[in-house]
Amino acid sequence: MNVIAKAVGTLASLLAGLLGAKLVSSLWRRTTGEEPPTLANPEVQQRANIGKVLVFAVISGASASVIQAVTKRWTKRIGRSSTPA
Repeated sequence: MNVIAKAVGTLASLLAGLLGAKLVSSLWRRTTGEEPPTLANPEVQQRANIGKVLVFAVISGASASVIQAVTKRWTKRIGRSSTPA
């Protein structure tokens, strides 16, 4: 795979990951009316019910896995289309 395709894939993965984290946090706020229990909010995480922390972790992990899989497939597709036949 060419270096440019790898760099674009890495950048796309990072940006998609950030966007996904923002989306999950936003949906959490909208759904629960509370701040998400993340490491960025240690006081919220400490006060949160363990069930809510686990649910947020599962949702975040699942969305991160999907984002990673999609960006890897997209990067491979770019790499194949940019290589001469």
